[in-house]
Amino acid sequence: MAIQRLGLANPAANTDTSVYTSNASYLVSVLATNKGNTSHNIRVWVVPSGATQVSQYGYIVYDVPVPVGNSIETHRFAIQLGDIVRVRSNSSDTSFSVNGIYDSTATFDAHIAQTTNVHGIANTANLVTNTQLNALDSRVVSIELGLGIFD
Repeated sequence: MAIQRLGLANPAANTDTSVYTSNASYLVSVLATNKGNTSHNIRVWVVPSGATQVSQYGYIVYDVPVPVGNSIETHRFAIQLGDIVRVRSNSSDTSFSVNGIYDSTATFDAHIAQTTNVHGIANTANLVTNTQLNALDSRVVSIELGLGIFD
């Protein structure tokens, strides 16, 4: 699935604002843009599903300056079902966008129906998937397509 915008916010100054409540697992980042004439400080954090105390929150950035006319994007972080992405700025001239990729642990083979004679491939069973862990222990999935698939 492609990257998608999950939420937008243009909160009032010094107001904790919920931008997105997750309905699944995503890998997300938050883009903050300074639309004003002075530097702004922003915060981005996750309230995990079921969290009842501030000590359970996961802060992504805390009082990070965003220069005039600039944007910053947080590093990517994981959220799960029911997690809430929250933001705050010391100015009402900050715009936030939460963007993410849906996290699926399903294999491709389970979702490819077996058919015959698909544009030069005798059988879709010839589509091969390979899942590996890279040096950062992130899943890498590759798909090998037979020649002639785009005929």
